[in-house]
Amino acid sequence: MRKSTSKYIPNFEIIDYSHEDKVDAPSGTARELAYRLSKVQKPNKFVTEEELIGEKSSRGANINDVQIHSIRLPEHVISIESIFGLKDEKLSLRHDSGASAVPYVKGGLLAIEKVGTFKGLPRRLDSVMDF
Repeated sequence: MRKSTSKYIPNFEIIDYSHEDKVDAPSGTARELAYRLSKVQKPNKFVTEEELIGEKSSRGANINDVQIHSIRLPEHVISIESIFGLKDEKLSLRHDSGASAVPYVKGGLLAIEKVGTFKGLPRRLDSVMDF
């Protein structure tokens, strides 16, 4: 088992929520978030996969050493949640985009408006946003 090198470094997991007919699980958003978080820090694994009892898949998908749990339910809001935990505390960051793809369409329209300013092939919405 790998132990944390510092008591101040949190563990984290991602929960990916969507409607029942969304075919990708985990979503592209959850995969991208796992990739980016794993570049900052890999979560600690206190129980190895070999030590797990029961269905290993119940722990979610392992993407870049980050656990992602995909929930698909009727009428569910499209959301993504990152949960960071330390002993006796938890920080949860969640984005609810609503029951439609409107926020994603807005991002697409933003990229279309700025396509003439791109050099090369930009990837990810944050590469075209003005902060």
